[in-house]
Amino acid sequence: MSKVQYSKELPIYRDVDVLVVGAGPAGIGAAICAARNGAKTLVFDSAGCVGGQATNGLVGPFMTVYDAKSEKQIIKGIFEEIVDRMIEMGGAIHPSEVRSGSSRAGFYLIGHDHVGPFDHEALKIVASDMILEAGAELLLHTQFVDVLMEDDKIAGVIIANKNGMSVIRAKIIIDCTGDADVAARSGVKYELGRVEDGNMQPATLFFRVCNVDTERLTAHIKEHEHEIRPFYGPFSWLIREKQEEWGDVPRAEVCLFESPEPGEYRMNVTRILDIDGTKAEDLTRAELEGLKQAHKVFNFMKKYAVGFENAKFMGTASTIGIRETRHIEGLYKLTVDDVKNCRVPEDTIAVMATNMDTHNKNDPGGTYYTLENGPYFGVPYPCLVAKGVNNLLVAGRAISADAMAGAAIRMIPCCLVFGQAAGTAAAHAIKDNKLPAEVDVKKLRETLKEQGAYLGD
Repeated sequence: MSKVQYSKELPIYRDVDVLVVGAGPAGIGAAICAARNGAKTLVFDSAGCVGGQATNGLVGPFMTVYDAKSEKQIIKGIFEEIVDRMIEMGGAIHPSEVRSGSSRAGFYLIGHDHVGPFDHEALKIVASDMILEAGAELLLHTQFVDVLMEDDKIAGVIIANKNGMSVIRAKIIIDCTGDADVAARSGVKYELGRVEDGNMQPATLFFRVCNVDTERLTAHIKEHEHEIRPFYGPFSWLIREKQEEWGDVPRAEVCLFESPEPGEYRMNVTRILDIDGTKAEDLTRAELEGLKQAHKVFNFMKKYAVGFENAKFMGTASTIGIRETRHIEGLYKLTVDDVKNCRVPEDTIAVMATNMDTHNKNDPGGTYYTLENGPYFGVPYPCLVAKGVNNLLVAGRAISADAMAGAAIRMIPCCLVFGQAAGTAAAHAIKDNKLPAEVDVKKLRETLKEQGAYLGD
């Protein structure tokens, strides 16, 4: 590739204590909690609203926030606050009210007990309000471009928007891009997908439908429940019977979740293989292929699926759903053994019992591993601390974890509480004039508990 030299003097847009790059679930948690704990905070995002995959991507419901036995809610804190406010406006159902096997749990029997249905429009409003109420500044329609490095610190982040290009200077940066874009640009080492072969989980374009007859749909699935694989969704019997018309959609079941609005469903069915979400060309291919698959799946369901006879297509997500890209190198790497053995170290900043859902491309249903050795596992604070760049934290699915462990911590509630921990840690670092790696984790844990987090018995 040929190159050109480009040089330009850029204005300083803001000087802040904490800069949060990306306003998806992790960025929402980070911005709210950094500001609440006294840090001058700014968060920006490339989209026209907050929420990332949870709004623009139509991803939902919130995956389970209970322990492995479905007895106790363990993901709380900022997640609980957001859910409660959405419930007040009729935009969510509390996870305590949703049980496995039901339409709002996708008719799944395992791994989806106590999921949380929500309306993505309600999340836009609630999360935006909470960011601003906390005192953080929010800037939308703004792209992350690059970083300015001074030795082992990020001196500034270059942004681009309708105003042109400018620089935001911050004492601490929290990378909530999902793909660890800031970390990668600043030289942090990372693993892309699975170390053995670089394979990344398939992409999905969500779409929504309404006017589904849930009563008839539920009765039909009940008749065929003996044909549902333990960790997977319904309609495998229909796909097998009509395989020629189902065609090349590499999915063997239909994943569908009823929203708070009766008869409205989010469809998590399309599957686009061999996508590198860090490449624009691959993202473009995924969007186009996902659009074709979405309409193909809907037409198939409307023609053959009981309850879908009068269904209406509401639209696709405005962005492709990416499950996996970079896993940064942090001060500690969460491993598959940590997850399987349900380890909860002393420096844990979040506990969770989300299972390892790999969407393995070699299995049209994916590969799913449940927790069997304990009620939950803990995620240590050092997983959020980027190695080699002293003023950078990473929150969201790109934290330091191997690919299998990463499959258990990439869900929306997990990302929200990672953001809560990162934002709170950044504010502590600012107050104490320390770097993220020097934060007193005992003090951090105390603050998180005071602010509603559950960190284990």
